[in-house]
Amino acid sequence: MIPQFFERRGIDYKWVVLTVAFVTVFTVLGFRQAFGVLYVAILDDTGWMRADTAGIFSVAMVTYMLTAVASGALFDWLGPRVQFPIGSVVLVIGLLLCATIGAIWELYVFYGVLVGLGFVLLGFIPHVALVPQWFPRRTGLASAVIIGGVGFGALGMPMLCTWSILWVGWRGTLVLVAVIVALVIFPMTALIHRNRANHQPMASESDPDGMAEAEAAAVVHTTMLAAMARPAFWLLLVAVALIGGGQMTMAVHQTRLLVDMGYSLQLAAMLFGLTGLFRSVGGFIWGPLSDRYGSRIIVLLGGAMGSLGVGALLMVHDATSLTTLVVFVVLFGIGFGGISPVYASIVSQLFPGRSLGKIFGLLDVGYGAGSAGGPFLAGWVYDRFASYDIALYALVVAAGGSGLFLFLAIQSHRWYLAANGLAQPAAEDGAA
Repeated sequence: MIPQFFERRGIDYKWVVLTVAFVTVFTVLGFRQAFGVLYVAILDDTGWMRADTAGIFSVAMVTYMLTAVASGALFDWLGPRVQFPIGSVVLVIGLLLCATIGAIWELYVFYGVLVGLGFVLLGFIPHVALVPQWFPRRTGLASAVIIGGVGFGALGMPMLCTWSILWVGWRGTLVLVAVIVALVIFPMTALIHRNRANHQPMASESDPDGMAEAEAAAVVHTTMLAAMARPAFWLLLVAVALIGGGQMTMAVHQTRLLVDMGYSLQLAAMLFGLTGLFRSVGGFIWGPLSDRYGSRIIVLLGGAMGSLGVGALLMVHDATSLTTLVVFVVLFGIGFGGISPVYASIVSQLFPGRSLGKIFGLLDVGYGAGSAGGPFLAGWVYDRFASYDIALYALVVAAGGSGLFLFLAIQSHRWYLAANGLAQPAAEDGAA
């Protein structure tokens, strides 16, 4: 009924699916990015140590790491129409319980485990696995839309949480987000999502030359074990661990760092949100460029820009260095943040087939490890040395290293194909 409603109005249903995916990641992963705002409020309210409080988020990312493969496998088995509503229920329960806590260990359990599980079930893994089902030949662009949802969410959700904290506190803010997920994300995902295999495309969506059908028939389905046997898989695992460590360290500590420098919470949250916005801009730049010109040079450029951005942040020491801070926001957001859709496109092209969700999940064990370790270690460094400088120098290396390891993964795949006498598919010639 619902697909026909849109198709009778000349709207390709794949764009409806992509819009729902955008709204979901905007809300859920945008809220995950807003932990830095909650971090400031929780620290001010409780007086807990920074490493201990950052550890709440680290536990959520450990949950992400431990359940990433299961999430991908569950997506391959159940599909989005079942998995996403289940994730919404888990996330709502976790948020409501977080609002009632009286001790830090309760946040470790309710946020770290339940909310962390909600992030997995509604997060990056199932959405990037969803994209190739509906956009097999425009994966870079569609992945950029998903990353754009995360980026715009990183602007909108921290600003919403900042406003809400000022009015109802951080506990009330958790309740507000739970209500949004319950009233918007749950019904929307339950009603709209379909498995592509069960959807008959409308006439205007079909390919008159039969190219899409031919491409689908030509796909070699890569199993999870076959993917793990290739050097490219392990290089991608290192790259995504560096991406996770860099992105989530900034997500947790950037706002606190700027408040320490003398910026107001509102301005610090806005600057963090702008970092996310430029991440979206980077996605819309790098994603289509990688589709057209290939990914190898793109990932090196993105990593280098990210390193330069963190270098600019190291030059900011107080609230008088706003211009330099803006340089950081632009370079880090566009460069380092923008390579995520290219990473997603690379994985889908190197390891196509029905196991893509499980492969994404296994790779995201690396993302979870980096995302768990980075924020905790940055908090430990600050508690030990009363400065974030050492952590920022590590992020300079992580940003550049992520681009380098993505480049090496692409190159090793080409060597693997050549060594085994396999032809380089046209899609990979262009996109990788």
